[in-house]
Amino acid sequence: MQRYYLHFIISCISLLIISSSPLSAQQKVFDYMDIFDLQMVSSPQISPDGSTIVYERHQFDMMTDRRFVNLWQIDFEGTNHRPLTSGKDSYGSVAWSPDGSRFAYTSSAEGSTQIFIRWMESGQAASLTNLDGSPGNLSWSPDGTHLLFTKQVDAEKPRIGSFPGPPEGADWASPAKVIDHVIYRQDGQGYTDLSYSHIFILSAEGGAPRQITNGPYNHNSPSWSPDGASILFTADRTGNAALYPNNEQIYEIDVESGRMTQITDKRGPHGNPVISPDGEQIAYTGYEDEFLGYQLTELYLIDRNGGNLRTISGDLEVDVSDITWANDSESLYFRFDHEGSSNVGNISLEGDVTVVAEQLNSATIGRPYGGGSYSVADNGHFAVPAGSSERPAELAVGQHSAQPTVRTITTLNDELFKSLQVGETSEFWVDSSVDDFRVHGWIITPPDFNPDETYPMILEIHGGPHTNYGPRFTPELQLMASQGYVVVYTNPRGSTSYNPDFAGYINHNYPSEDYDDLMDTVDYVLDQGYVDQDQLFITGGSGGGVLTAWTIGKTDRFAAAVVAKPVINWYSFTLTADMYPFFAKYWFTEMPWEDPMQYLERSPISLVGNVTTPTMLLTGSEDYRTPMSETEQYYQALKLQDIDAALVSITGASHGIVARPSNLIRKVGYITGWFSKYRE
Repeated sequence: MQRYYLHFIISCISLLIISSSPLSAQQKVFDYMDIFDLQMVSSPQISPDGSTIVYERHQFDMMTDRRFVNLWQIDFEGTNHRPLTSGKDSYGSVAWSPDGSRFAYTSSAEGSTQIFIRWMESGQAASLTNLDGSPGNLSWSPDGTHLLFTKQVDAEKPRIGSFPGPPEGADWASPAKVIDHVIYRQDGQGYTDLSYSHIFILSAEGGAPRQITNGPYNHNSPSWSPDGASILFTADRTGNAALYPNNEQIYEIDVESGRMTQITDKRGPHGNPVISPDGEQIAYTGYEDEFLGYQLTELYLIDRNGGNLRTISGDLEVDVSDITWANDSESLYFRFDHEGSSNVGNISLEGDVTVVAEQLNSATIGRPYGGGSYSVADNGHFAVPAGSSERPAELAVGQHSAQPTVRTITTLNDELFKSLQVGETSEFWVDSSVDDFRVHGWIITPPDFNPDETYPMILEIHGGPHTNYGPRFTPELQLMASQGYVVVYTNPRGSTSYNPDFAGYINHNYPSEDYDDLMDTVDYVLDQGYVDQDQLFITGGSGGGVLTAWTIGKTDRFAAAVVAKPVINWYSFTLTADMYPFFAKYWFTEMPWEDPMQYLERSPISLVGNVTTPTMLLTGSEDYRTPMSETEQYYQALKLQDIDAALVSITGASHGIVARPSNLIRKVGYITGWFSKYRE
């Protein structure tokens, strides 16, 4: 205990020294409370004529410990920048009317989330709805007279048996909760009643909305036909969608008659369907399902009548998402990640690709995951949230052309970063020691970094596992670097944004050779000469928690570890996680009871007997993606072996621990606090 407090005091003194060192005349290192001063651009929506952008400005309130979002307006040229809303409510889901005279959005300003419209000429805004659930997927009809949206509609609750209730005035136990549906709890939402997503149409003048889909099915990704007479959407109407996921088909429904036509019939998923402006073709994303954890999401075209199906993204080899037709029906815009960078591309109907914008960023205060969105006007003007490894997302605009140029038109964080210094981020590649793959990674050095000195190192591992890190601003890892650590993060095999072989290598094989990729990374960084080989630390969350626990079961080279929100036992995880039908069918070839060894041999619990590394477990108390029972298994197994271990339960947090700023602070504080016990 005395050793712990000594290291804690030394760590605090080190921070004070770093903060007062001559970084620059008025600078200090990025610290915990600076989170509340960050402002980030998200979800820009450009007007149809390309002249005006409305975007979300994300900020963080210290007193309520919440993110709040307001809408701001700015001209394409970067002038006339002004707020449209203010306060601590949240605004979003902006959708421009076809003529650009109005835009619709959602807001919780009147209590529950409702649909509002704002008139650009007058600046007036009004609520159109009084809904009993949150609307989503707002979209204007081509003639500007109606809006469509989706909303959850509750199903009838199950009833079992008949028995008396309490007499008047009696104090009986609370009623039981009866569950008979497949997905009965979801991470971030807790235990949920059965409901279905349905499509509604609302007059742009207000009034009661009309529900146009029905039945025990989820109807998603709606979009209008160019003439406004029908709506495309996706749904799995087999009746087995919850138990057998990934089979959504594309349907078209006539707005007036309700007549429904099925467009596709191959096993899905089919997603994001949009009709070309000329009304001739439908573009959508998806793949022909082979029941694998990773399958490349491609871009397809199909004739309006369901014939002439073809793939146009076959040469791209990275996942396609968020597609938008160009105004001339000759190409599509799309979002994609390539080698850790989130980008916007344009693809012709023959499959020729040009990059339109790079380095999209999302409004996150967590780790450097891919993200970001885009919006394109009829004239090819576009808007994106773009950033770097050392600055949060700002608003950038450009014009799609043979040589597109992008320029940043906001400076939300310039003044803040004049007084702050963050760690520099550098890129590296390392050859695999086991095969021909190359592993891509980044190193964040402390703000006062001197290459002639040696530093402790934190290896931080991403989750997913089918996602990617990149050179994006990451408050979470920058806070670690500010405490004097070299922070290393990589994309081991299984990561997306490289090619299908790399991402799909871990199908039915995870954790596979990810351990080797991680050790190759550590060896590479040690060879640079500025990391102390006796001061190596390791952590990661979700899939990164799996790999952290797996790694310390195979090596004792790390001085301490923090295993965050992990899967420890694939057998128990598959039978307790919220998405259990997907995990059982796509990550394994048999059910747990049919082949238990398949689950055990890939579980970190199988290696726990080898562990000697002091280990902290850290998980949200309401995490239903990787339930707390996984964390507790590992903690108890370590304690049974008398390994120095601690368990941290972040009260009220789901799998997304950093949804509240204070929990980001706690998460980093607990991780670096644990490491400080073993930091020499």
